[in-house]
Amino acid sequence: MDTALTQSWSHRIGTDPVLVYPDGCMDLVFDGETVSVAGADTGPRFVSRRPGDLVSGVRFAPGVLPAVLGVPAGEFTDRTVPLADVSPALAQRLRTPQDAQAAASVAVESWIGPAVLALSRGERAAQTADLLGLSERQLHRRCVSAFGYGPRKLQVILRAGDAIEMLRGGLSLSDAATAAAYADYPHLYRDIVRLTGRRPAEFSPAP
Repeated sequence: MDTALTQSWSHRIGTDPVLVYPDGCMDLVFDGETVSVAGADTGPRFVSRRPGDLVSGVRFAPGVLPAVLGVPAGEFTDRTVPLADVSPALAQRLRTPQDAQAAASVAVESWIGPAVLALSRGERAAQTADLLGLSERQLHRRCVSAFGYGPRKLQVILRAGDAIEMLRGGLSLSDAATAAAYADYPHLYRDIVRLTGRRPAEFSPAP
């Protein structure tokens, strides 16, 4: 069962590496032998496994998995770590995607949702900090702990991710840029290329 905090997924490995690009989320990955923590990415990477393997996982909304693990997100940025190396007790308790989703029902700090919403709308870090009653320094520290990077990087990732989903839905690059609160579409173009290593047109539906 998926919730607003989690999304389950599964993937049968083919012969080509799988592109993974930043989306602000963290995952628990189950390969039948090991449960791993996939940290927040700062750039594109390709994942390769044995062709034919079935890999499943749970994607946690930004800020959720560190609350489940009790470990700052910055410990996992651009890394994939066996859960047993993080917490043997959790590795025993979180053996399946269903276990992981049940664990996501823990209380998540109340500032996380408003911060994600404000930054995805294009609010500046200073405005977001004021909204939350924090200093910019406090906001930065909390963001690194919860998301794996600071508010500016998180904002770039969230807005580009929203725009990519719009492109997949058939929106033009210009319209997606406007809807995602970009000043112009060249800015969005650069962000997508930097984060994914692909041109925006590659995310649009085939004609």
